[in-house]
Amino acid sequence: MEHPTNSGNNDHSATETASQGADQWQDHLAKLAQYGEQIYQDYRQQAGICKQVAAAEWRLSTRSLVLTIILLVSFAGGLVLLWAGLLATIGLAIFSASHSIWLAALSLIVMQLLCLAWLWKNIGHISRKIGFDKTSRSVKQLFNINEE
Repeated sequence: MEHPTNSGNNDHSATETASQGADQWQDHLAKLAQYGEQIYQDYRQQAGICKQVAAAEWRLSTRSLVLTIILLVSFAGGLVLLWAGLLATIGLAIFSASHSIWLAALSLIVMQLLCLAWLWKNIGHISRKIGFDKTSRSVKQLFNINEE
């Protein structure tokens, strides 16, 4: 008679074990759902912070760019004044030595033309480096565009 009772206990414990296993799976799924929700919330918060940082950097970059342009214009004005002062000093020295206004004027014009030629050469050299050759080549390779 003990045997049927034992069998009943085994069935009851197997059912109980299966029930506990199902409860554990439900608990695990509930925890996974909570973790997923927390990750989603953290991701949204991080995206918002990233947006704020980008906006702040944009404002600072814009302000820095404006200040840099102002300082470059001021520096260029200073260089122009320095060059004009240098030309005036050299012109006065040539005029004092030769007593010829034409020689002084011609010397200053030649110096100015040499400076302009040097600037033009450097502008051409530097402007050749402007461009997106490698980027355009990469895009062409990406889209498999062949140059004929």
